[in-house]
Amino acid sequence: MLKVLAVVRTLFLVFIIGYTARAMPFFLSNVAKTFDEQYARCADGLGLTTRAAWLAIAWIAIETLIGWYLATRRPRPPKDAPLPRIPAGEPPFAPPPRR
Repeated sequence: MLKVLAVVRTLFLVFIIGYTARAMPFFLSNVAKTFDEQYARCADGLGLTTRAAWLAIAWIAIETLIGWYLATRRPRPPKDAPLPRIPAGEPPFAPPPRR
């Protein structure tokens, strides 16, 4: 389960980096010729960046909830694990006597 979460976390990180980088105005494809065009591109980029931030916050919240669930649940012994056997008639080990 933890390995699956690590893979999903990595894929989401790659996605959110690409999504956010696409919205940033420093790429060559976002070169504007007029002020109005520049303003429109920046406003559009701000909307995409805001959406990326909320996606990241949602992911952090989901991962926090899953982490708390995994940290607070009781560990279960394996179903096929043998129970410890104490031989009948023998007392358990006693501590050595004090001198």
